[in-house]
Parts: sequence; structure tokens; C-alpha cells
Amino acid sequence: MKVRIGIMEDTLIKKHMLAVVSGKYKREPDEPKIWFTSLNALGQILSPDNLTLLRLMIEHEPETISELAALSNRQLSNLSVTLQTLSARGFVELVRTGRKVKPIALYTDFEIIIDSALEARINAA
Repeated sequence: MKVRIGIMEDTLIKKHMLAVVSGKYKREPDEPKIWFTSLNALGQILSPDNLTLLRLMIEHEPETISELAALSNRQLSNLSVTLQTLSARGFVELVRTGRKVKPIALYTDFEIIIDSALEARINAA
């Protein structure tokens, strides 16, 4: 599944979110769902290792984080921290069933938007 990722300065991201929540701004269907303040910040989250994890989740559909750790040859504690970060940023869903947690990749295709027209719409809100 594909997601649009927006790159915009922090103050505009906050302004945009507050305007959406307050009802002053209606999100356009083509607007990004996930925001970052720089390409560098995005690159830290979507590192080659993390992209590999997302692909492993799509291809193998592991039932547990332990299974994903085995597939990825990563330490469970390190992997858990990474998955929490990916979940907090909206790239992964962690579904708890009893004591088990199933990691599910929500996106594996990305479109990065750096658009001054979008910034102008948000500033006008």
C-alpha cells in the first residue's frame, strides 16, 4: 500500500494539525497522511534496515515480533524499539492478541511531497 509523506517545517505542521482539529481546514484527499520536518528526519525512520523490516512483514506476515526478529536476524529488544518508533510514526500497526503482538506493515510504497502550493494552502487556513 502507498502513502503520501509530506515534508514541511515544524511550525507549519503544527499549524496544519491545529487547523484540521479545530475545523478551520479540511484536508484534501491528496494531502500527505504522514509529516516530517526534513528529508533527513524521514531518512532516519525509513532507513534501509527499516524498509527491509517493512518488506519482511508484507512478504512473510509474521504472527509475532519474535518471529520477525528471527526473520530479520535482529535482537528482540532492538526490534521492539524500532517497531514502536515505526508504529508511532504511522508505518506499522502492532496488534495485541493476549500476550502476542503481531507487527503489520501499513505501507511499503512511499510518495514524498515537498509542495509550496500545499504550504500556501495551510498558511491561508
